[in-house]
Amino acid sequence: MAAGIGIQGERKNGALVASTLLILSGLLVLAGVFSAARPALAQAQLDCPLPDGVTPPAAPPVTASQVEDGSASLMDFTLAVRDQFSQGTTTPSPLTLYAGCLIRQEGSVYRSGSTYLIQLRFDGRVFVHAKDMSLSGRQLRRAIYAGILDALGISRAALTDPAETLDALEEAATGDGGPFDVPGIPGASGHAAVYVSAKFGSPVVLLAGFDLNESHLVEEDIVHIEPDVTARDVVNRETLKDFVTQAGEFFLALAQQQNGDMLKAKNALRDPNGPWRHGPVYVGVTNRDTNLILFHGGFPDRFELRQAGISVDIATGELIFDQLIEAANSSSEGGFWEYYFDNPADAFDSAEVPKVGYARIFTGSFRRRDGSEFPISFIVNSGFYLSPGGTGDLVGALENPGSNSSQSGVGALWGWVCDAAMVEIEIETAQGAVEPYMAAYGMERLDTQETCGDTDNGFVLLFNWNRLGAGEHTVTALVDGLELGRAMVRVTTVGEGADEEFLRGVEGECVAEDFPYMGQSTRLEWQQESQNFVITDVE
Repeated sequence: MAAGIGIQGERKNGALVASTLLILSGLLVLAGVFSAARPALAQAQLDCPLPDGVTPPAAPPVTASQVEDGSASLMDFTLAVRDQFSQGTTTPSPLTLYAGCLIRQEGSVYRSGSTYLIQLRFDGRVFVHAKDMSLSGRQLRRAIYAGILDALGISRAALTDPAETLDALEEAATGDGGPFDVPGIPGASGHAAVYVSAKFGSPVVLLAGFDLNESHLVEEDIVHIEPDVTARDVVNRETLKDFVTQAGEFFLALAQQQNGDMLKAKNALRDPNGPWRHGPVYVGVTNRDTNLILFHGGFPDRFELRQAGISVDIATGELIFDQLIEAANSSSEGGFWEYYFDNPADAFDSAEVPKVGYARIFTGSFRRRDGSEFPISFIVNSGFYLSPGGTGDLVGALENPGSNSSQSGVGALWGWVCDAAMVEIEIETAQGAVEPYMAAYGMERLDTQETCGDTDNGFVLLFNWNRLGAGEHTVTALVDGLELGRAMVRVTTVGEGADEEFLRGVEGECVAEDFPYMGQSTRLEWQQESQNFVITDVE
């Protein structure tokens, strides 16, 4: 692993390690600041549960809503928050995590409308974007960051020397910062200030009023290592374990490197074209000491930099994080568990389809700017969804026929599966025999792009239901011999004797009143080719 990871970034001065690893302990170390008991907004408290025994933090003397209503300036707000952040303690606490959640919560004292906080690393890389955490880890355009440095009174020449940039930012932390408005770049404006992280002694650029979006960021070429098992390869417990192990080693190695480029690791893990994410398979990283979610490949804005332990199993009501912790601690190599959780790649998933998770602990250390060692400990996890058939090896579905549906005439059976050499449809006949039929596979299904990474995943079989005879029958879809899904159907036939399989030489039509809406009528006409009635007119 080490040789492959070395290509992730340039080697930098060892003194820069701490500034790149602020994320490790929650980034927003505010626990020592909030001693007065002033309650936050009720909505924010609901979305950011207050830990037991913790007094709600005091609001800053200037809030985001005051900026929005015009009763305070961006400068007032930025400096008020800067003063709070710079007074943080060196030890994270439950209050630290609660305050970090409030900073990201719309309607809290830290975020209202277009007024929210962004924090940058010394080189202009985003590590906290309170409005959209999916942008965290990305690099700000050089012209924008240069404009921000101008507002802080820092020469643009400092950008060429990381050590000089750090020194200049530390000096700027003693001032009041300033407004920035970069010419020719829409929206690149706001107020900038600097605070020094109490935990790491490293400067952080604090921005407010900057509605940072994709257009303000650099399109980077992400150079990936190639793990033995990629997200696409995860189909069972064995491949899941290998995938999590390699993802954890990758993340930890970057955290311990001399340049400590964990933000670039986040970019790599989030890249939809890389090896670490494919459909519903993604990586999660949680700080073991604080239960802070450092990275979430599936729902970054929903979970990232928020405390784990508030999401529940949608079927059982149990805390998913408790299950994760138990699995991670079950052995030196971690462990598996099954749970029910929203599938980001499937808008129609249900609690009937469980997810198999695997979690493992990774520990190490990195060197602070002053040369001291700081221990780090993560829980890395991932998972895959069992198929409706329960094999755990397939990603796909038998979509038609639906279970307990009625069928007649000539129709199509269809569905999709990400990877297959052969798709067969087994159908039980009226006599109880099971006959296999080969389905055509590789049809274009644009709706499977996000899940499968490609679109040639559809399968279809044209079939005459009359061949089965009237009654109940079972349809089973098999992918390379494994069951993907099954459905029980009720078949109705209209012919008799020799005409039961294919009725010929008859005509017929009828009218369905008050269909599809009251007062309308729909005319149906027998069509021999499809052995069914078709709609010919709606009045």
